[in-house]
Amino acid sequence: MPPSEHSPVLSRKKLAILAIKVAVSLGLLVYLISRTDVSSIVGAIGQADFRFIGLALLTPFAGYFITSKRWQGLLHVQGAEIPQGVLLRSCMVAMFFNQIMPSTIGGDVVRAYDSSRSGAGRQVALSAILVDRVMGLFALSLFAVGSLFILRHDVSKAGMIPLIVIVIAGGLACTVTMVFSPIPSVLHCVRWFYRKIPGPVGRFLSKLDLAFESYRGRYGIFFRALALSLVLQINVVVLHYLAGRALGLTPHFTQYFYVVPIALFVMLIPISINGIGIREGIFTLLLSSYGVGKPEALAFSFLVYSIFFLHGILGGLVFLTRGLHISQLVTQQESAPAGGGP
Repeated sequence: MPPSEHSPVLSRKKLAILAIKVAVSLGLLVYLISRTDVSSIVGAIGQADFRFIGLALLTPFAGYFITSKRWQGLLHVQGAEIPQGVLLRSCMVAMFFNQIMPSTIGGDVVRAYDSSRSGAGRQVALSAILVDRVMGLFALSLFAVGSLFILRHDVSKAGMIPLIVIVIAGGLACTVTMVFSPIPSVLHCVRWFYRKIPGPVGRFLSKLDLAFESYRGRYGIFFRALALSLVLQINVVVLHYLAGRALGLTPHFTQYFYVVPIALFVMLIPISINGIGIREGIFTLLLSSYGVGKPEALAFSFLVYSIFFLHGILGGLVFLTRGLHISQLVTQQESAPAGGGP
């Protein structure tokens, strides 16, 4: 069924936001490339070692496995038994929507839909996705903050970024605490607040709070999810390290634990299309601390995006085999006031 003129996909507000994101991405790319020798960028990519690129292309498969395993455990706590293969394929389709589709439908919406359709209730599916996302970001923040202290002599050019990362990490730590081991008085205040919210939003938050009860005091599932999240972030760092090795960049493996987490945090800011432009700018800034020139840093950013883009295409092929229409995902998103997060 084609979307109506009032469809959220075609609303003027969403089209305006999309246009702004496109303008930001194009503007940043034009600015960065115009101040760089394009032939040097092309030359760096042309001399890349394809053995390392091949290895880098394999790392997202490990990421799908780890993510689906963590997700499966979070669903299991709430009584939803879903085969890991189903969740793994959903992670691949989510990559398609995250990397290629410049729409309001994100990968988390796809995953929430899939788990709900596979037997988990809607609130269970959404709460598991939210906890899954928070645990991933929390692990990312641990690496980012840890690297700031270990490599503090290398971050002089980062400006306010380290402070922002520390603030975000603190917020994520509070969120994790609220889910797994809340302070009773704080939890009472939060519940008092959302119970004052009228309509479907308040009812949804109430149901979500009830779903989170399954995780409270379950420290075993917390440490399991955290361990998988840390391994997942190491896998992401390995991907970037292999891309750097392919281009002959000089940073050591440990230094990527500073560059990658902070870059990923900055790319979460929803002001561009899939991080395009933001990615190139932040990698250029952070890698300059290790003597990487702007052409090489841009080549690195383009190579990393190409790897994720190819996996997005692969996820799109998986999506085509499912007979699922985008309109179904739009309905799923509109019915969930608190989506899966960035």
